[in-house]
Amino acid sequence: MRAEGCAATAYHWVMLAAPAHVRALRREDVGRLVRLWEEAGMVPVGPDGLTVDEAVDATLAESAVALVVDRDGALVGAGCGAVFGPIGLLLRLVVAPGAHEDSLARLLDALEVSLIERGARTARLWLALDPLLTNMLADRGYAPLPGTVVLERALSPIAAGPTALAPLGGRMIEPALWDSLTGMQEAKSVIERRVILPLAERTLAERHGVAQPKAIVLFGPPGTGKTTFAKGIASRLKWPFVEIEPAALAGDGSERAAARLAEAVDRILGLPAAVVFVDEVEDLASVRSAERRVNPGVTNEFLRQIPRLRDVPYHLLVCATNWVSRLDPAFLRPGRFDYVLPVGPPDADARAAIWNRYVTDITDERIDVDILVQRTELFTPADIEFAAHKAAQLAFEREHFEGVHHRAMTDEFLAAIGETRPTLTSEMIETFRNDTNTFARS
Repeated sequence: MRAEGCAATAYHWVMLAAPAHVRALRREDVGRLVRLWEEAGMVPVGPDGLTVDEAVDATLAESAVALVVDRDGALVGAGCGAVFGPIGLLLRLVVAPGAHEDSLARLLDALEVSLIERGARTARLWLALDPLLTNMLADRGYAPLPGTVVLERALSPIAAGPTALAPLGGRMIEPALWDSLTGMQEAKSVIERRVILPLAERTLAERHGVAQPKAIVLFGPPGTGKTTFAKGIASRLKWPFVEIEPAALAGDGSERAAARLAEAVDRILGLPAAVVFVDEVEDLASVRSAERRVNPGVTNEFLRQIPRLRDVPYHLLVCATNWVSRLDPAFLRPGRFDYVLPVGPPDADARAAIWNRYVTDITDERIDVDILVQRTELFTPADIEFAAHKAAQLAFEREHFEGVHHRAMTDEFLAAIGETRPTLTSEMIETFRNDTNTFARS
């Protein structure tokens, strides 16, 4: 194959009338695929130097990954690739004139995941110098190799397809989640600096001798956002999110629970990367006493599995607990967990940020956010969300039953606050402060 070009040289994007989806190429698609190439000016010979017969043979080869973008039965995009050791090559990347830019983005996403699953760590493609396509690929992280027209992008082994994630109940978290977390800036900043950045910028971290975190504990009162922060880490890193649920391990005795735990970790280690989340970790590693709920055999098995998770490069264990003082001290030692991070109640500034987000979404009326902040001192972010949605419901019902046509006002928000039972108590906050002084490690 000659390295002169691998994609159509002209693209014009307009909105499509129906949603498109990416699927595997089928043999019955070949005729429509050739017509797509013809529309893109790739017949009889494409800019990659391949004739139609050669391109069809390459696309249908057993070693190839061939995908198409299907819109209501019409092919509006296609691409294929192959893996040679750590190198993934993208071939015949094309979208129909008039296809939406999102079609190409979805096609690239699917092709890259397929290459990663087959072991590729770098993606390369040859293309004619179409400015629109070149700019889009540059935005995705592709960059020209010196002295060539080859575009290359490093593929960190972080993606996993739905087939691999489904048996584990895992999923990819929307990339925007981390940026959408408002309020709780102190906890967010610490997690960003200590946990996310060393994993996201490995080369820089290694240059400064910064150890990449392998396991962390998040602790704080109920409802303060520990689970959301764990998902946010996965969102920010673009790693799969997989949860191990202690309650799901129980049932057939401690031996079987320990075996289930080991089996779950075995499957997770088969993923190229993962944020592994364990909520209510005290159910696996509480203080050893006569009153403890968890069997020592399960705790011992969990302690054996932590080093296995620490030994792989793209896995992060995140444990969460409402009661850090109940955890076995041996469980918390630095050799097992790099950081023990508090996620506390939102202070006044955080509550203001959270209220402003919901108020903006719910109403265009002038709202006294300061008084909402004052009235919700013992509210968690989840409590504020509940009260905000209740205020919207009250305004909806007022208009339906009374014919008052304005959206939620301060009175509705205050009424909703009055009908919401706060999760926190003064005693919980005091306990959290004491636990922070005793256990926090950042």
